[in-house]
Amino acid sequence: MFEVYPRLTLNRFVLVLLAVAFGVVNAVLLFGPGPLNPTNIDWIFGDNATYFYGWAVYRHDPHLHLPLAWTERIGYPLGASIAWLDAIPLVAILLRPLSPVLPEPFQYLGLFSILSCVLQAYFGLRLSSRMFPSQPVFIVLAGLFFLLSAPFTWRAFGHTALLSHWLILAGLDSYCRDTGSGALRYLAPQWVVVAVSAGITPYVAAMCLFIALTAVGRLLLEGRCRWLQAAMMTATTVGVMVAAGALIGVLASGDAMSYWAPGYGAISLNLNALVNPMQYGSILLPALPLFDRLQYEGYNYLGLGVLGLAAVNILRRPMAVRWLADRRLLPLVVLAVISTLLALSTTVSLGSRILFEIPMPDRVMGLLHGLRASGRLFWPAYYLIVLAILSWTFYAWRAPYNVAILALALAIQVADMMPLRTKVRESSNQRFGSPLQSPEWKELGEKYDNLMLVPPYPCAPTTGPGGYYNYVDFGKLIAAERMRSNSYYAARYSGAEYQTHCVDLLRTQLEGNLDPDSAYVVTDSVRTVWSVAGMRSHSCRVVDGYNLCTPAPSADAPQIPTPPLAAPYTFGDAIYFTSDGNANPYLTFGWGTADPHGTWTEGPMALLRLGLAAGVDRSRALILEAAVAGFVVPQHRRLDVDVAVNGQIVDHWVVRSAGRARRTARIPPQVAAARGGLDIEFRLRNPAAPLYVGAGPSSTFLGLNVREMVIRYE
Repeated sequence: MFEVYPRLTLNRFVLVLLAVAFGVVNAVLLFGPGPLNPTNIDWIFGDNATYFYGWAVYRHDPHLHLPLAWTERIGYPLGASIAWLDAIPLVAILLRPLSPVLPEPFQYLGLFSILSCVLQAYFGLRLSSRMFPSQPVFIVLAGLFFLLSAPFTWRAFGHTALLSHWLILAGLDSYCRDTGSGALRYLAPQWVVVAVSAGITPYVAAMCLFIALTAVGRLLLEGRCRWLQAAMMTATTVGVMVAAGALIGVLASGDAMSYWAPGYGAISLNLNALVNPMQYGSILLPALPLFDRLQYEGYNYLGLGVLGLAAVNILRRPMAVRWLADRRLLPLVVLAVISTLLALSTTVSLGSRILFEIPMPDRVMGLLHGLRASGRLFWPAYYLIVLAILSWTFYAWRAPYNVAILALALAIQVADMMPLRTKVRESSNQRFGSPLQSPEWKELGEKYDNLMLVPPYPCAPTTGPGGYYNYVDFGKLIAAERMRSNSYYAARYSGAEYQTHCVDLLRTQLEGNLDPDSAYVVTDSVRTVWSVAGMRSHSCRVVDGYNLCTPAPSADAPQIPTPPLAAPYTFGDAIYFTSDGNANPYLTFGWGTADPHGTWTEGPMALLRLGLAAGVDRSRALILEAAVAGFVVPQHRRLDVDVAVNGQIVDHWVVRSAGRARRTARIPPQVAAARGGLDIEFRLRNPAAPLYVGAGPSSTFLGLNVREMVIRYE
């Protein structure tokens, strides 16, 4: 019923011409001309902004590093791999030697989108040419279903790296080749696909690895190799993936937890995905419910055209699925099952309901957490389903009826995709003006080597300078000024990066020990911390709504600015740090979100400021008393905390238990009287992130959990 034809039935030159024509037209219609212009960056926002930022700073790194995608210009001074920014590192590496002749600015995201459309068309046509002999029109129409697939189209919403679905099709096309030429010759194209995919995006690389291993399974099933040879080829295939990932920079950390990210189980495939157009629209079908809004990453809608084909084929020949009995296809069936199971995750859902959850050992779950957006892993199964329905149509209907039915289904598919395609084009043609309009920004690169954000994006993605999307505007600025920076938005961060930027360097920066070759952009709370600490090396002013701090000449050292007034406090009154408490007016820096149990300190220091009335007695010692718990777990058995008041350490707390306890610190009269109020700092010597000590999913460096505090006379 279903045959695999290893040879192409259309000339390769014809396939290339058709692919270029269809791919370019699709790209222009889908994106519009703006994003396809390599010198236009006004449309770049969201994930695309971090892709562009990674390339734009990488191209000007004067040093060549190993791994190849590494640069010290982001995550300065530690550096980072732009592969972790999903910057399509293979393209960046290939274009970097041409950087001197490329214009400024230059982005390859639009060009890669065109290339992806062309290659999606090409490998879709190749697959169709192998499967549907002697009917060129059917081949062309079938190939267009791959180009117009909903999940491929949806990735045009700012996920340029994930437009590389063509690598999945290339792997499937390679699987369908003739195995008679020898095992190594048969597998060589799979290894090329695996290596290339490792240089583009890890998710597609993982899927290409699955397909390559499926090809090894086919060789074994057909008797082309023995078990020992199959084991060696499997090891070689995995080795190609690991070597390419390590060379390029996808595998840039020896810490396994660096590849973990929150969201596994929520960013998954819903069982209604094939018939759910979600909020992106359909001309007929409604959006179906999801159990978690993040399941949009599992968008795998087949489209009315494909669903219609399946329906008429069932009515025509319901038993046509017997082609699954072909032994050569059994590994593909296994691939589809594995892809589906991985995409569903261990939390299996239908609509708004969780059907069941599958318990897994901690070590297994640790590996699965690396597949954060597991809903994407369904793509190999998705394309196999589309291919099966197209094949069913080819064999269930005689020519020319099968061509007519396929043409009608394609027309319905195009109409059904129009709401999605319209939204993609509207999104791609938005323009995002930068709020950084002052001439002061455009002079920074000539005066300073670095632009440092405090706190940087990895440590405070929602509360850093400018909020959640600060990496967009400051990324473009840093790229234009050819500066280095500590702040960047990546898909993954290593434990060393977090420790450096969110504890070690941040501690130094908060103390006012700043780099004379750096300009700083800081939050209001950091500026208050510097005022309290008496920082004088840099002067700060508000530029376009941001606190810009630049080195002050030693001969013209600025006066220490007066800190903002602190909220008034009366000795003896309790301050409650719970979600319904009264601590918020006093919290200045380094505090997390309050919950019913209290508030955690985050990072190396937490400051609260208490304003005192003019008539209080400053000749008496004070007692600080607090009900606190510490982040102490078997993997992190001790927490050391210096308690400082008005800049002077008054006590040292050693916390060895996670249980809540009352702790005290004596504040001498001269310390209490040193300032108009009480600036209380908890200086955490060794905060720890649960993720990197194996105690939970959070990457925030936790110290004390404070529930209640009171200041009273001794």
